Amino acid sequence: MDCPLLTVHMCLLQGILCVKRATPNWSVLCACGQEPLQFYWFRAAVSFYNALLCSNSSTLARVLKADIAMSTINKKCWSAKFLDAIHGLERSSDFQHRVITF
Repeated sequence: MDCPLLTVHMCLLQGILCVKRATPNWSVLCACGQEPLQFYWFRAAVSFYNALLCSNSSTLARVLKADIAMSTINKKCWSAKFLDAIHGLERSSDFQHRVITF
């Protein structure tokens, strides 16, 4: 795991279940009724993006458009990470095109 938060989360769940560290993460998550943290982030990101699109604020629309434009230059901005997260989905190119064209 490359994220320290994920490591801490898995260690906590493994400790609660009293299982070995070698237990597969998916088994531990399933036993605890949880999803990987990335799923929660992606769900929140989609909700945030939809809220920005549905907003009547022209300022928010300009901020979103600028952030999407900046995503080609800087991979640390929010929309670049959002576009990267879309990669694994079916029809990802369609979703990315829709995000980029606003």
